Amino acid sequence: MKKNLPILCLLLSLSTFAQTPTYDLVLKGGQVIDPETELNAIRNIGIIGDKIVEISQTELSGKEVIDVSGLIVAPGFIDLHVHGMTNKAHEYQARDGVTTALELEGGRDFLREWLASKKGNSIVNFGATVPHSTIRAMAMQQYQPYVTQAKKIIAAEGFGSMNLTKVMINLGKSAYQSLSDSEIETMKVLLAEELSAGALGIGVPVGYYPGSKHGEIYRVYEFAAAKQVPIFSHTRGFGMPGIQEAIANATTSGAPLHIVHANSLSLGEIQVTLDMVASAQKRGLDITTEVYPYTAASTSLESAIFDEGWQEKLGITYEDIQWEATSERLTEATFKAYRAKGGVVIIHMMKPEWIVKGIKDKRTMIGSDGMPYAPGAHPRTAGTFSRVLGRYVREQKVIDLMTALKKMTIMPAKRLEGVAPMMRQKGRIQVGTDADITIFNPNTIIDKADFKGLQFSEGVEYVLINGVFVVKEGENVKGAFPGKAIIGKYRN
Repeated sequence: MKKNLPILCLLLSLSTFAQTPTYDLVLKGGQVIDPETELNAIRNIGIIGDKIVEISQTELSGKEVIDVSGLIVAPGFIDLHVHGMTNKAHEYQARDGVTTALELEGGRDFLREWLASKKGNSIVNFGATVPHSTIRAMAMQQYQPYVTQAKKIIAAEGFGSMNLTKVMINLGKSAYQSLSDSEIETMKVLLAEELSAGALGIGVPVGYYPGSKHGEIYRVYEFAAAKQVPIFSHTRGFGMPGIQEAIANATTSGAPLHIVHANSLSLGEIQVTLDMVASAQKRGLDITTEVYPYTAASTSLESAIFDEGWQEKLGITYEDIQWEATSERLTEATFKAYRAKGGVVIIHMMKPEWIVKGIKDKRTMIGSDGMPYAPGAHPRTAGTFSRVLGRYVREQKVIDLMTALKKMTIMPAKRLEGVAPMMRQKGRIQVGTDADITIFNPNTIIDKADFKGLQFSEGVEYVLINGVFVVKEGENVKGAFPGKAIIGKYRN
């Protein structure tokens, strides 16, 4: 008996080890959907740390086991177009299934400092492009004092400072000015500096700075082509001329291009935009686009969008504009008063059938264009992804579930892989990928926010970001900040 004692001890030890939970977390019995491989089956998922390490039909053991039977287990939703980048906004985004929120249309000023300010203090993953609108102002000598002042305020008071907002308003005056040839060269140097800070391309919302000449914008595309980073553009004006300018620039320069919110830029000509993007892709051009599922837009009333001629350009009048702070519809008198004051408005300017066309097209991604948090903010800030899944998938059957999830996960991930290789680990439910996971009830998911105010979406039961719950049993997890920066390939 004594001779066999070491063997017996070894067997007991191995038995104890076998009973020890293998995984930090097991998601048990959910309907796992991976849009890249088109897996759509009941599976158990084992997670260790921030990675998915097992997807199995057999039962798994873990330190924590969550029964998600009856729920969809999908990759976390990737939103390429977000302006609300505070944790208050992120609370609503997480409840809408978003795990990665990126500011790619307009970019973020002073990117290196901004990324550092969010490290360890963000609910969701975050990142941004170079803000061309600000960079062009920085290239003009007359604005240098404001740039210096802004940097001092950021160092002393942070990005939430009202003093910083006031200074940046002064930089905004450059929107009506053109760059000289020498200033364009300075602009290129500044663009390169911001790429080295980790930018995910270049945000070119040229519709907001009418002073820019066509030649200046083409030089930005040339720069992007040389670096092989994407341009994310709110094109010049509304309708076909601006979209055609962007596509021509991308075609002749070779720059990757993503046209933001095709629905609000195209208005009644959205099918033409979709057909142009389809034709470009058929010819091997790297051109993509997105839509959001609402018939209203939102922006600042003081912006160039509302310069003289806006009624004819947008096909609307004062009554179609809603003041965010009070939800009131405007008159000529209140339009003038609020425009002088400055603030956010909601613009009722699209028809439902235009939105259906955009969502139905297989080439479009879903991007929220979510606004900064405010109680009366545009509902897209809180409900974009749940609205697509609840209204356009379940109720209206405009697209099927797999197609919708592709538009929210793998398509945006692939849009960014060239500039941010780390995105190859997101937008997927596969062994070895990041544990960014959205778990929802396909029978109940729906947006609840409306044009009277923000509300959390319903039906998103669990959200994991880098292996950490930020939504659990349908509620936000307080004090969870697992979001990480999404960094571009030129970061030094």
